[in-house]
Amino acid sequence: MNILDFICGGLLMNAMPHFIFGIANIRFLGMFGFSPKGNILYALAQFALCLVLFHLSHGIQTILDHGIFLGAAAVLFFFLIFGKPVMRYYQKKQH
Repeated sequence: MNILDFICGGLLMNAMPHFIFGIANIRFLGMFGFSPKGNILYALAQFALCLVLFHLSHGIQTILDHGIFLGAAAVLFFFLIFGKPVMRYYQKKQH
């Protein structure tokens, strides 16, 4: 393991709570303040930086060889697509 892999993993995993709290409209401190939109932007910036570091360390063409990275990125990506509708569905169900 090299230091870029460690930083890349940290960025990817730290992006997840910021993205979730941003979509859920929960105030949570991020680099761009407490706003939900700021947290979503911060999560996307971390994800982009993670991809850049991955490319520098391994080359983006080898991304399919790193299943753990793909699994974590897929969860973040699917939450980007399905997160808000699922949260709205379950919030309506509780009332």
